[in-house]
Amino acid sequence: MKIPFVSIIIPTFNAEKYLKGCLQSIRRQDYPSDKMEVLVIDGGSTDNTLDIARKFKVKILNNPYRDAESGKGIGIKHAKGGIIALIDSDNELVGKNWLKQMVKPFIDDKEIFGVESPWFVNPKDPLINQYVTLLKISDPLARRFHPKMKEEDKGDYVVYTARLRQTPVVGANGFLWRKKMIEKIGKFGDKFEETNYVSYLIQAGFFKFARVKNVGIYHYYIKSLGDYIKKRLKIGRKFMARRARRQETWVDQASKAQFWLAVLYNVSILGPLFEALQEYKKSKNPAWFWHPVVSFLTIAVYFYTTLESLFKKF
Repeated sequence: MKIPFVSIIIPTFNAEKYLKGCLQSIRRQDYPSDKMEVLVIDGGSTDNTLDIARKFKVKILNNPYRDAESGKGIGIKHAKGGIIALIDSDNELVGKNWLKQMVKPFIDDKEIFGVESPWFVNPKDPLINQYVTLLKISDPLARRFHPKMKEEDKGDYVVYTARLRQTPVVGANGFLWRKKMIEKIGKFGDKFEETNYVSYLIQAGFFKFARVKNVGIYHYYIKSLGDYIKKRLKIGRKFMARRARRQETWVDQASKAQFWLAVLYNVSILGPLFEALQEYKKSKNPAWFWHPVVSFLTIAVYFYTTLESLFKKF
């Protein structure tokens, strides 16, 4: 079996809190050292981020734009590997076989464009971060758009096949990409925005991705509701900026009816509450009771960023 070369790309900006744990989890991987590289793309950190990166002897590149999407774009352009692993600095790979398991679907099936890692719940995390982990998508609105797809169980992983006009909400936090498919599409310019890029791949006829079963990551995304609101404000503003530039977004793949039904569901309180009760019965994790609160606040934040963008036009 030919082992593929993997380029691990980590965009950073003042990431000293989590970067050491992230890099340690990469170093623990049972994967040939001559078959991988780690690129830290830094946006001008003023804390100890770069000192930590240098201790691990990784390749450091400068990101003059600071944002993570630009960092990923820079990393992809400099990557030597046929497989691109996008790992955020607040990700920790669980177990030493994570990378071996993640590349296996690429070896087995040449039509697969990417491989998704599960998120594992860390019981030491705040309940709100456990909730985001259980949600699997850090945005309850985006979760309503995640389509049902054909599934094939391959033992250690599941292969999903999307259709045209479907955009699975995947692509970040431990997602692996086949570089030659990215290069064939091009189109990301200075920024690589994962969910939008999945849309481009599917439009070009690349329909298959996989999700592994037995390995995963910890994602140290937020510690409080305030953290969540700040991150949604950032996402909402990025989305409105794309709209202002008349760039396509993954939401464009949904009909207006689908979009407004998803919005109404999230603000209804009752729908997310019933869903939270169902999921609690399965998992016994009380973190699910954040669901109605976060669902409502997500729409409120996006409504605010929409108004903010409209007022800037006048």
